Amino acid sequence: MADKSVIVISDDETDTESESPGADCKDSSVLLLEENSDFDCALLDENRSDEMVDAEFGLSITYSKKADVMPHARYDCTSHVFSQSDNQTSRPVGTNSDFCEQCYCYICDKLASECQSWITPSFCHCNAHKRSPFWKSWRDQALIGALIVFKFDLLEIDADLRHAESLLMKFDADLTVEYDKFMMGTVSSLAAIYSCSCCCHNQYQTMVNCKRCSSKHEAILIYNYSNVYQLVLEFLEKANGEKPKTFAVVLLGAAQRILLHKQPLGHSMPNTRVVPEAVPLLLQRIIEILQRLLVVSDFPSSFSKKLIDFYKSLFLPPYCRCFLNCLNVYLWEDSLLVSVLKGQNITGERVVKGKKETLFESIHVVLARTEKLREQNKYRELARYLKVVRTNNRAELQRLKDQIPFFMCKHGDFTSAGHHLFHSHDVSCCTACRLTPRQFTMYLKILRTGQVPVGNEPFYSGVWETPTGHVPVKKSDVIKVGLRILNCNAQLYMNPDSWADLIQASCSDSKLARDGSFICVTWKEPEEEFQQRIRETADLVLKELETKQIIILPKQFYSNHFPDEAMLMLVTQALVQRLLHAHMCTVLNIAMAFRRNMWALKYLFKSLSVRHDVLHAFLDCLIKDLNEKNNTLLIRTLPQSDAEHIGHFIFFLISYEHAVLRPVAHRIVDFLLEHWNDFQNCPWQRNLATLLQNQDATCWNTSNSFLQLKNKLRIV
Repeated sequence: MADKSVIVISDDETDTESESPGADCKDSSVLLLEENSDFDCALLDENRSDEMVDAEFGLSITYSKKADVMPHARYDCTSHVFSQSDNQTSRPVGTNSDFCEQCYCYICDKLASECQSWITPSFCHCNAHKRSPFWKSWRDQALIGALIVFKFDLLEIDADLRHAESLLMKFDADLTVEYDKFMMGTVSSLAAIYSCSCCCHNQYQTMVNCKRCSSKHEAILIYNYSNVYQLVLEFLEKANGEKPKTFAVVLLGAAQRILLHKQPLGHSMPNTRVVPEAVPLLLQRIIEILQRLLVVSDFPSSFSKKLIDFYKSLFLPPYCRCFLNCLNVYLWEDSLLVSVLKGQNITGERVVKGKKETLFESIHVVLARTEKLREQNKYRELARYLKVVRTNNRAELQRLKDQIPFFMCKHGDFTSAGHHLFHSHDVSCCTACRLTPRQFTMYLKILRTGQVPVGNEPFYSGVWETPTGHVPVKKSDVIKVGLRILNCNAQLYMNPDSWADLIQASCSDSKLARDGSFICVTWKEPEEEFQQRIRETADLVLKELETKQIIILPKQFYSNHFPDEAMLMLVTQALVQRLLHAHMCTVLNIAMAFRRNMWALKYLFKSLSVRHDVLHAFLDCLIKDLNEKNNTLLIRTLPQSDAEHIGHFIFFLISYEHAVLRPVAHRIVDFLLEHWNDFQNCPWQRNLATLLQNQDATCWNTSNSFLQLKNKLRIV
């Protein structure tokens, strides 16, 4: 034990980094006993297990053995004295260059024997230690490697960032080779770019390249950036499959490298890439992807800020100055964005140090933020955001704003959704003016039943659900919304299917069928006097709608006796005004939309009778639809309820006692007899036969055609 040091472990676990080796044992968990120590080393026989007590130091030693030298940093070596210095890099300090077999370089994290800069002037890693901020920063730079330009902390470096570093290093090598080839150029001549039309090239001339065109045939360098451009594109495409964190760092690294490229003075071939044109295209693609990643990826805010700060530090050449602030994306934690999403800011503006700031974002950011909020089912926040955000693409923003009523419906706020359909945006007129027939049908179903399509694609979902906490909309309000939409949307106003949908909504239940269709309800036919009052009042209401774009329903429509019937008559009277305005190309779907409410169809015919030409045109169109060769309404397989409805519909047309309808009834009967073989075993035949048998004979036409049809139906 005479020439060996001994390590004594105390019961104090505290590591005081501020103390140097050899400090007082009371402040250290490791006590080094040298040869000249007053401690009796004879007490520590190798592998001794008997308990010993040293009264002088107050230590209790229960076990001791010979110390094994473990890997350690040079400044912790017990074999060689280490002299601390703050930033000495010119030469080794004291005996710092000496090391044992287990000494490690603090900077390189390698064995001291493997460090290439151990005693190299201007580096001298042998002087490095953890108590110096200078050497600690050197160590961080060495460990972070190429990622040091992003100013990441050492604790932020994970496997994703290390992978990004390796991808960038490989990309650097490939890009350098291709860029060097580009800078070397290709030997050619101007004649290869612009064809020479000199007469010396005539096949009958022996002289070639005369003095007049010799300059066009001199050797020049042509620079083509296409290969570099293609290399960067392929690298970005390949990196697209990486994790978001890796992908973001790779994109910024690629942007940093291509921004350093220069276009040499010289010529380029037509239809080839040049730096001032290719680099902006690449940078635009990089920025668009980065904008999306910053929004949809769950990056820590500190990581996102460092990405943005790194982009701000890049030097943009004059042809890329338009991308100067393109990565200034509002993070989700930004106070302005948070206040908008919470509904605390309804203007999207704030004043910062006397300057007004507006929530303005690139259209790619708006699209990404919309996608993120939809995935999180935050439809109320999404509607608030789209109401106030501004962007550089007005057409695309209008398309998104037109979806605000649907997002409100998904949240369950149906009343606000109905009002917002007529809200004029700062970029265009109201959403109702641009609704398609499919969208009109969807909103009628949503407002009438309080159910919304499952998922974010309303036209591809066959499942409907009821949002939690929704407040149902009154039927009268649904009808008013539907009429206002038809009044301001010319496409829907002229579309027969849109009128058929509104009729179905006015005589339907408050629930949808499993297939998402309306469930028709049969209303009782009101008295003739009530119908006449509603007809007169509806004309006044619709005239006010046409002039003032509003609908105010008087008390007659809220009668305790026929409120639903009154709404159906209001819609029918609006249809009458539409038919008086212009003829329709098809009316069969409209007539079928009344379902079992045939009294409403009679109401329609009576209202049209003020203009016999219009009524005749409507009936002629109805006969044409029934005679249409491609129409399979009467021969296709239908559910029992639909088959019964068709039977009632045919029975109504051939039995309604109206002078104008009598010729139509004969034509329908002749049509049925002519195509009777095509209708064999159709379910509606049984229903029609039952209705005809119950018909009063005194009211029934006794012509041969009617009798023949009745006989055929008896067989059925």
